[in-house]
Amino acid sequence: MGIAAALVMLSFGLGAVTIAVGGEGTEMELGRSGSSTGPPPAQRPDATITHSPIRHVYAQYPPATDFENNSHPLKFTHLVVDRSTGLVYAGAVNKLFQLDAGLRVEETAVTGPLKDSPECHASGCDSPAIQTTLMDNVNKVLVIDPESRTLIACGSLKQGACEKYRMANISLQPEFIPTSIAANDEMASTYAFIGPEHYNPWGRSNVLYVGTTYTNNGEYRDDVPAISSRKLYNFEYAELSFSKQSIVRIDVKYRDHFLVKYVYGFNASEFAYFVIVQKQSPLPGQEELGYVSRLARTCINDANYDSYTEVTLQCLVRDPTSPGSMVSYNLIQDAKVTEARAELAMSLGIRTSDPVLVGVFGPSRGISNEPQPRSAVCVYSLQDIEAKFNENIHMCFNGSTKYRNMDYISGLILDGKCPMAGVSYQIVFLQYYLCNC
Repeated sequence: MGIAAALVMLSFGLGAVTIAVGGEGTEMELGRSGSSTGPPPAQRPDATITHSPIRHVYAQYPPATDFENNSHPLKFTHLVVDRSTGLVYAGAVNKLFQLDAGLRVEETAVTGPLKDSPECHASGCDSPAIQTTLMDNVNKVLVIDPESRTLIACGSLKQGACEKYRMANISLQPEFIPTSIAANDEMASTYAFIGPEHYNPWGRSNVLYVGTTYTNNGEYRDDVPAISSRKLYNFEYAELSFSKQSIVRIDVKYRDHFLVKYVYGFNASEFAYFVIVQKQSPLPGQEELGYVSRLARTCINDANYDSYTEVTLQCLVRDPTSPGSMVSYNLIQDAKVTEARAELAMSLGIRTSDPVLVGVFGPSRGISNEPQPRSAVCVYSLQDIEAKFNENIHMCFNGSTKYRNMDYISGLILDGKCPMAGVSYQIVFLQYYLCNC
C-alpha cells in the first residue's frame, strides 16, 4: 500500500504553525477484530498469533494444541534483529527468546515471575519489614549493543533494572546491573535506543538514550528521570557533575498527573529524538484540551540537555462524513525512521533515500489518551522537521516569542523564558539549541 505525505503541524511549545508538505495521510481501515485488514501474517505450527489492536502485540508460545505444557499465552512486547547474524530476539512477560533466521527457537531465558515489591531497591529487599509477592516481569526494554555483542533487557521488576545477555546464547547467566532504568509497572512506557554522544571534545562514544514514564510506584521512582543518556557499560548517567547532568526531569509539581508516554526514539544528524504522547497542558484545570503527539529533541553534544526542545506532530485525515473537513489523529501509536523511495521523495520534495519519519496515529476517544479503532499513516521528512525546529528556535531568540511553553520541564535555561532580543548572551544560548552548527 502506498503511503502519501501528510499535512504537518509543528509547534515550539504549545504555539503551533501549520505547513503543508504533500497530500493527505493514508487511512488504514480496521477490521472488526481491531486489527488492520489485509492478508493474515504467516503462521508457524509452534507460534500462533492472536489478532489485537495495533497498539499491542499478543502471541502464544507454546501453541494452544500443546496440552502437556499447561502454560498461559505469552504477551510479547519487543522484537529486535541482529543484522549481522540474522538472529531474532523477542521479549515477553517472564521470558526472552532467541530465534534463528527461520524463527525457530534456539534459546530461552526465564526472567520471572520473581518475588518483588515496589518498595524494594533495584539490588533487592534487605528489610524484612517489606512484604514481597510473586510478580510477573514484563519486558520493557530490549536493545542490541553490537559493539559488546550483548542484548540489553530491562523488566518491570527490580525497579526496572537491566541485564546484559550474551547474544550468542541468552540462556547463559546474564550480568545484572542494579540501576533503575525502566518503568516498574506493566502499563507505563519505556523506550530506549543506542545513539552517539559528543559531550567531550576529544571523542565520541555511544550511549543508551532512555525515556521513562513516571510511575509513583514506590519511593525509589523519584530518582528516575524522564529522559537520560547512560553509559553502556554500567548504565550510570553519561554525564554527572555539579554543573552538568545528562537528564531531563518533569517538574515535581506536575509529574504525578502529567504522564509522558515514550513511543519511539532515534538519532539523526547531530540530534537525539523521542516521539512522545502527553497532555496538551500540564495544568490540572485544562484536561479538556486532551492529548497531543510530540517530537522531543536534544543535541548530542549537549551534556546538560540545555538544548532540549519539543514540537507538536499532527496527522490530519479527511473526514468521510464531512466533505472538506479534516480530522486530527492526535495519538501516535508507533513510529519508524526509514529512507524515502523515489515516489515518496518526489511528493515530499526531498531526495531519494533521504530519511523520513513514518508514524501510525489514531484519533483519541474524547479527551482521553485511548485511541479509537481507526488508524492513519502520516509521513514527515526529517529535513522539514529540523527546519521547523530551527525556525521556532530562532523565533524564540529574535524576540518573536517570549516563552518556550514547556513549564513542565524542570531546570530550563532562564526558567523557560526566551532571552530578550539584543542581549549579549543571546548568541551563546542560540548555539546551545542549534548544536553549535
